[in-house]
Amino acid sequence: MKLFRKIRQNLLSTGRIRNYLKYAIGEIVLVVIGILLALQINNWNVLRKQQAKTQVYYQQLLDDMKADKEYARFLINKFESQRAAYNKYLEKFNTPAYTKNAMYKDLLALNMESYSINFDISTLESLQNSGEIVLLPPDLRNKLLDLRLHMQKVTADERLDNTSKSEVVEHLSILMGEKSLEERLSNQKVLKKELNLERNKNEIILSLEAIQGWMNFSELKSIHLLKEITKEIDAVEKMIVKEVRK
Repeated sequence: MKLFRKIRQNLLSTGRIRNYLKYAIGEIVLVVIGILLALQINNWNVLRKQQAKTQVYYQQLLDDMKADKEYARFLINKFESQRAAYNKYLEKFNTPAYTKNAMYKDLLALNMESYSINFDISTLESLQNSGEIVLLPPDLRNKLLDLRLHMQKVTADERLDNTSKSEVVEHLSILMGEKSLEERLSNQKVLKKELNLERNKNEIILSLEAIQGWMNFSELKSIHLLKEITKEIDAVEKMIVKEVRK
């Protein structure tokens, strides 16, 4: 700055106005170039920080995708196993000597447990809430949002199905009492006769049938949707890996 000041003073003192104007213009150009360079460096720094942050988000999304895919496959295997057991029960009706008591025992042996489906979409929700989802390419962003909607649909459908099934289960629990009641009554002949659970057996069987029928419909639908979701996750994972390698 001292050097520039001396040059300006020398030019003014010697009366070289034209040279001074040329120098002043040159100094302005240098200042503008300096400002542009500073802005460019700042933009590079901002871009570098955004890219580093995006890479962190990519890794978090990949972790979520991996966990969700494993979770979906676990549920698919669980539901398919339960459907296989149910189909074996249905095959019993092909035998002419199938009795009510055998049917009752087979129905009780089938699983009636409900599963609430919940996927991990915390990273995507964080990106949406912070507005930083714009850091992702539009095509990847749209794929992730579509996947999130499909996951929410599966979760909502399963919750609705479980609610409907629970109403039948509540009625069933009134008819047959706690699961171990029949076993506890095995040594209580008088009490067993007084309670006379046999009178409810027909209605219990029908209730168990209704529960298994509802579960069959619900789980077959969930298996189909979960398989679609695993395919979507595979596609999204490939897109993310491609972005990471750029």
